[in-house]
Amino acid sequence: MSIKKTATVRMEEGYMRLTMEYNNPSFKTDICQQIAKLEKGLDIYPEVIHRRDNAKRFFTSVEFSGDDYTCSRSCGTFIESIIQELDLKKVLTD
Repeated sequence: MSIKKTATVRMEEGYMRLTMEYNNPSFKTDICQQIAKLEKGLDIYPEVIHRRDNAKRFFTSVEFSGDDYTCSRSCGTFIESIIQELDLKKVLTD
């Protein structure tokens, strides 16, 4: 079974969030490993939330807020790296 995986990025003043949606719970391990690697490499630590809507729909959100993160480019680098390394398809939002 192929893993369907998408990424949605939302930004507002003082806030940035990456939400990853996937259909296989084993993909969570890949996400957690990539987050740990980037936290160590970039020395930034976002809030990470994992949730499940049903047996086939899983989400992980990576959130940055406050001036410490949103006034630097590190959180954007963090998010773009996750999207690239996990080969996520970007979902465009309004």
